[in-house]
Amino acid sequence: MPATDRRRGFTLVEVLVALAIVSVSLLAVFMAIGETINNATYLLDRSFAGWIADNRITEVRLSGVYPSVEQTEGDVEYAGRNWHWVQKVSQTPVDGMRRIDVTVRRETDAEGAPLASLAGFVGMTATTTGPSSRPWNVGALEDGGDGDGDGDSDDDDGDT
Repeated sequence: MPATDRRRGFTLVEVLVALAIVSVSLLAVFMAIGETINNATYLLDRSFAGWIADNRITEVRLSGVYPSVEQTEGDVEYAGRNWHWVQKVSQTPVDGMRRIDVTVRRETDAEGAPLASLAGFVGMTATTTGPSSRPWNVGALEDGGDGDGDGDSDDDDGDT
């Protein structure tokens, strides 16, 4: 065999450099996946907080009671987590109308860090009239209609 015959292959240094490059690349990929999961969780929590704020405003509107100007707060369990809400009712320049501001945060978050803030309005007439006891389709039935809400009768006697 000639003296110049050498086996071809990777040296230990080349293998270590390749492993270092692969490990840095994998670390970057795992960090990106972790950030994506954290962002998805944060956006989910913001959505839940917005729904809780909307529910608070809806509860005030449906209560049938004109809200007094004050600040209230409370806790609620929603989607398996504990949340803290603060509701501030203030007078508007329009008589008979109040503004409702609701902020919601996770119970474990700092007090000044709400995930959602929502404002709504409620008027005195909406809360003092109360719900209607008349079914929605009574008008169509009393007018001789067929109850489908289009106001015309579907009888087949031919005198339309």
